[in-house]
Amino acid sequence: MKKLTQCFILILLAVFSAQCSDDYNDSDTEAPQLTVTDADGNIYNTITIGNQTWMLENLKTTKYNDGTPITAYTFATHGNNWLNFNTPEALYQWANTSDLNNVFDEELPFDYYGAMYNHLAIESGKLAPDGWRIPTVQDFVELQNYIANNGNSGNEATALKSKLGWLSSSGNGTDLYNFKGLPNGYVNTLGGPTASELISTWATIDFNSVDQTRKMVSLFDEATILYIDNSIKIGAAIRCIKE
Repeated sequence: MKKLTQCFILILLAVFSAQCSDDYNDSDTEAPQLTVTDADGNIYNTITIGNQTWMLENLKTTKYNDGTPITAYTFATHGNNWLNFNTPEALYQWANTSDLNNVFDEELPFDYYGAMYNHLAIESGKLAPDGWRIPTVQDFVELQNYIANNGNSGNEATALKSKLGWLSSSGNGTDLYNFKGLPNGYVNTLGGPTASELISTWATIDFNSVDQTRKMVSLFDEATILYIDNSIKIGAAIRCIKE
């Protein structure tokens, strides 16, 4: 009888141990992080915030999602014609990474802030990888509302800005949601990359054909997100959202 009792206890211990092991494995294993690959083969990590999934970097593709190359803008070739409807051409260029203000100790890679696209490239409808899209203003408003409703009302921009890389006049952020909002700047109407380290500028798909403006979303020197009607001659980065 004593031996039977000992055997029963050992069996219970074995079952309990197996259950504990399973519980540990379940809690210790996270679902694989979703990644997305563009037409150039660039791989982007992503982040889910509320009901939305965003890329963690600005778009870097130099090809449309059908593999067609997008023309690289150079002043030598295009002059000030970053957007010229007489000779319409979709263009991209890299945001300025020269770090003239010595914000970073190390040299930045040329694509650190991603690519900047002109109006015709944005309007092509073929920039985002399959299953992804250029966001609308409403997408950013939903993101803003989620942040506000989770205890950060009035500090939505601060929560999205990266912890490093911003000039003191704009201020670093808290990157509370690991969104990694970097100060990529924008492309001015003459084709010059402008205000990197100072402001982030993302294009939305919201375009007013009457006023010839596009709604841009910016993180700047305020704690809140800015929504600005910019001339379509302004170039901007794109942060894609999952469909």
